[in-house]
Amino acid sequence: MSIQETLTLVAYMLAPAFFSLLGMAALGSPAIAVLAEISAKTRKKVLFDKYGQQTAGMGLILVIALILIYGASLGIALVRFPDLFQAYLTPGSAFFNGSVAFAVFVVAGLIYFTTWKRMRNAKAAHIALGLVATFAAITGLAIVVPAKLALNFSLTQPNGDVMTNTVILAQPMSAMYALLVLSAAAALGLAYILLRRNRDDYGRDYYNFAVRMASRWALLPMIGFLGCQLWLYSRLPADIQTLILGTPLAYVWVGLTVLGGLCGLIWLFLNRCESPLRFKGLAFLAVGLFWLLHALNATLFVNFMTMM
Repeated sequence: MSIQETLTLVAYMLAPAFFSLLGMAALGSPAIAVLAEISAKTRKKVLFDKYGQQTAGMGLILVIALILIYGASLGIALVRFPDLFQAYLTPGSAFFNGSVAFAVFVVAGLIYFTTWKRMRNAKAAHIALGLVATFAAITGLAIVVPAKLALNFSLTQPNGDVMTNTVILAQPMSAMYALLVLSAAAALGLAYILLRRNRDDYGRDYYNFAVRMASRWALLPMIGFLGCQLWLYSRLPADIQTLILGTPLAYVWVGLTVLGGLCGLIWLFLNRCESPLRFKGLAFLAVGLFWLLHALNATLFVNFMTMM
C-alpha cells in the first residue's frame, strides 16, 4: 500500500471513527461515573458526586446515540452482510452473547444515569447498578472483539489460520479497547463538562476540580493503551513485523502512538495546572487528536486483516 492509498484510507476512516468514538465513550461512561460516585462516598467530598452526575448526564445522551448507531449497523449488516446479521440472531454465537451483554449494559446504564437524584439516599444500590453496566460493557467488548477478528479472518483465510491469527491479536486488542473506552469517556466527559459550564453553574472551584479529575482519568487508561500497542506488536509474527516496518503502515502506527502521547501530555498539563480553566481549549484539542488517533487505529486494524 502506497502513502497516498494509506492517507486515503485514513480519510475514509474519519467518519466511522467519529461515531465509534461516541460509542466508546458511551460504553466507558458508567465506569467513570461510578468511580466518581465511589470516590465521593469514600473521600466524603461532594465535588466527586457532582462530577459523576455530569458524566452520567453525558452518558445518557451517548447511550441513546449508541442505540441509534447500533440499530443502523444492524440494518447495514442485514443488507450487506446477511451472514453477520444471522450470527447476531443465533443463540450461543459470540455475536449473540455480545449483544446480550450490551443489552444488559444499556438497561443498567439507562437506569443508572436517570436515577442519580432519585437514588441519592440509596447509594449502595445505585453504585451496584453502575457496576453492572460497567462490567456488562467490558464483557461485551471481551466477547465481540475476538469474534470480529475471527469473522474478518475467515473471509480470506483457511480455518487453521483463522484461529491462529485470532489468538495472536485477541488479547492485546481486547485490553486495548477496554482501556480506550475509559479514556474516551473521560476525555469527552471533560469537553462535555466545559460545554455545560454556563448551564450547570457549580462554581469555579468545582470546574477546576472536575477538569483535573477528568484529565487524570483520561490519562491513565491512555498510558495503558500505548502499552498495548507494544504488546500487540510483540505478538505479531516476525515476518509481519518486518513487513510493517517496510510499508507506510509503520507511519500510521507511529502516528497514533504520537497522538496518544500528545493527548497524554495535554491531560497531564491540565491535571497539574493551578488554573486549568484558562486552558480549556486544550481539552477540545485533545478530543480532536483522540478522534484522529482512533481513525489511525482503525486503519491499522483494516490492514492487519489483509496482511496476516
